[in-house]
Amino acid sequence: MDLRTFQANTMSAALTEVKQEMGPNAMILQTRSFYKPRWLGFRRREIFEITASRNARVPDRTPKPQPARPAAQAPQPIKPAEARRQILESPAGQNAAMMGLIQEFNGLKGLVKELVHHSTRSRCPEIPEELFDFYNHLIQNQVAEELASSMIKTVQKQIRPEHARQPEFVKLKLAEQIERLLPSAGPIVRTKTVGPHVVALIGPTGVGKTTTIAKLAANLMLREKRRVGLITLDTYRIAAIDQLRKYADILGSPLKVVGTAEETAAAVRSMHDCEFILIDTAGRSPNDALKLSELKGLLAAANPDEVHLVLSTTASEKCVDLAIARFSEVRVDKIIFTKIDEAAHVGVVLNVIHKVNKGLSYITTGQDVPDDIEVGQPKRLAQLILSGSMQ
Repeated sequence: MDLRTFQANTMSAALTEVKQEMGPNAMILQTRSFYKPRWLGFRRREIFEITASRNARVPDRTPKPQPARPAAQAPQPIKPAEARRQILESPAGQNAAMMGLIQEFNGLKGLVKELVHHSTRSRCPEIPEELFDFYNHLIQNQVAEELASSMIKTVQKQIRPEHARQPEFVKLKLAEQIERLLPSAGPIVRTKTVGPHVVALIGPTGVGKTTTIAKLAANLMLREKRRVGLITLDTYRIAAIDQLRKYADILGSPLKVVGTAEETAAAVRSMHDCEFILIDTAGRSPNDALKLSELKGLLAAANPDEVHLVLSTTASEKCVDLAIARFSEVRVDKIIFTKIDEAAHVGVVLNVIHKVNKGLSYITTGQDVPDDIEVGQPKRLAQLILSGSMQ
């Protein structure tokens, strides 16, 4: 049997060599891959190997009636088309084909990555090559291009040329830039000596305002031992009222459901012995001018000490920008970002805080009450932006 072994950097290349040297009817007998050391043994590269035969025959196992004969006869050679089919259907052939597809897919991924790199590089030729990977990482994490460019240029001015080739040093300086652009509004703090400190949460539908209210109330009551009253202006969703009522019952907190400006003002007055009043509002579409005007009137009646705009990190940047523009016409003092744990990228937090020039009060990192909420810390957000994950 004419056996030969072929080695190449990819399975596709090895299969090509088999076909060129032994023809299209060659039979694959074995495939494998292994790592070959190079450069003093510190680096390795994967080698793909195929063992094939030019004249191997596959016996035809289809049962056929045979006439009696005195001696066994040699099996007849199968046709080339049948041999190719059996090769492809064999485990070794299927393994070789799959490995070849994987190699081609990885090659395409590398090509796409290189094209994206060159495209980004052409738009920002002023970014030095040694800092470009950091710039590209910021862009991939949804940080605005002009913001990423500004931070990289500032870092370039701050460090020596030799430090630009030290990734950890550059990352440290970049984290300092991000922290500087993320002012923290701190936690909710009572600023009055008489009367309740009133806090209202507003924002689009589906961002998690009601759950966030419950987390804030639970932390204030259970951990800070404060007296907290709850008011909901969300008369549109029965489920939201029921959800908040369950939390109020568990915490032993008074809850008022109101729908007019007069009822809102009366509810606030009725809770004069509370240290904090937290107001949940119905989600409003940024495009619904009538509902936003109604919200503005209800807030005026409540006269809150602070209004937090609640935004989701999973929303598109276009939706976030629209929400900022519309709700700013109502009133925005601070920002809360929810669903940090669900976001593929958190660069949008930096973009929003920089754009609206409002402090970040809280971020939420899950659904558990009261645990999955944190005060917005610049250092924590900088780590998330640079790492691109919650880990």
